[in-house]
Parts: sequence; C-alpha cells; structure tokens
Amino acid sequence: MTPTDTGSPGSPERFERLMEVVSLASVGEYAAALAHCAALQEDSFGMLEEGLRVFIGELRDGKREREEAAAALASAQEEIETKLALIEAQSREITALSTPILDVWDDVLAVPLVGNLDHARTLDITEKLLQRVVERRTRWSLIDLTGVDEVDEATADHLVKLARAVALVGGRCIVTGVSPQAAQTFVSLGHGLGELRCLPNLKEGLRHCLAARSGANTARGRGQG
Repeated sequence: MTPTDTGSPGSPERFERLMEVVSLASVGEYAAALAHCAALQEDSFGMLEEGLRVFIGELRDGKREREEAAAALASAQEEIETKLALIEAQSREITALSTPILDVWDDVLAVPLVGNLDHARTLDITEKLLQRVVERRTRWSLIDLTGVDEVDEATADHLVKLARAVALVGGRCIVTGVSPQAAQTFVSLGHGLGELRCLPNLKEGLRHCLAARSGANTARGRGQG
C-alpha cells in the first residue's frame, strides 16, 4: 500500500478517524470500520493504525466463520429434527401395524398379535383395546396369540388383567391360538385365568361369540314376548 499524507502523527484528523474505526468495530460493523482505515504511513501512529486494521480484519473473518458455523449447525439441527419426526411417525405406524384391532362382526373385535409380547407392548394393547371397547360398546374381544413367539409369566399376567379390565367396561375377552408353551404359562399363574376364556383358534372364538350373541338375542326376544 502506498503511503499518503493523511495528517501528521497524532493529528486530530487521524485520531478522529481512528476513533470512528474503533466505534464501528465495537458494534460489529467490521467492513465499514476497515473502509475508514487510513492508508499506511510509516510512523508510530501508522503502525498503530495498521495493527488495528489487522485486528479488525481478524474480527471480521471470525464473525464470518461463526455465522457460517451457526448456519451449518442450524441446518444440521433442522435435518436431525426432520429425521426424528420421520422416525417417530414410522414408529407409530409400525406400532399400529403390529397391534391391529379389527371389527370382525357386530359387537366383536379381533386383535391378531404377531411376534414377541413384552411389557410395553402389552400395556399398549390394553390401552388401545379398552378405548375401542368403550367407543364401540363392543361385547367381545378376541385376542389371537397364533403368531406370538413366546408368552412369559409377566405377559400372561398382563393378559389376565386385560381381560378383567375389559370386563369392567362391559366386555368379554377370549384368547385364541394359545400354544402348548403359553398354556403351561397360563396354568402356572397362581390366581388362575379369572375372566380370561381360551379357545383353540380364531374361528372357534368367533363361533363362540356368534353363538353367545344369538343366545342373548333369543333370550331377549322371549323376555319381550
């Protein structure tokens, strides 16, 4: 940079310019501050001005880097939130698919279960089934275990409690497709099956519900007659 005559060392003009530069830099206006810097003069005040110019340039570059980093972080955060929302939506869909509640007949719901029944899943089934029983005023709920890999004592206990909860809201629970291993687990429960009725398969469960429904209608007709 070619030296120019911008005043003698320590002159009011150079001092005022320097204060203007400092003032602009203090509020983050680094580009404007650099534009106000005087051309380099080879004197003691000029060295101060040059040092201040370098310092402000570093501040400007640091600010730019921070802004770029903040923008990248915000973009990454937005991407993470989008992925988490997608994962959550997929999880809800998987849960819904893994615990379908089907209307198979008037007053009859079927819940065909597949895979493992752990504590969390059993509680989820209980909550959803009770809600549907109350909403639809369903009389019978068929819990089909044909596709369940294993039923431990805790899960069997939850199913017994599910049957009792359904009974409390005016329904009846029937478990179908019980494997020999699951049957032994149910038998091992000290308090018995309570309100839980077991039948060989879903077909037999539905036949039982229809027969009970027909019998109830016949009894009602006789009572009215």
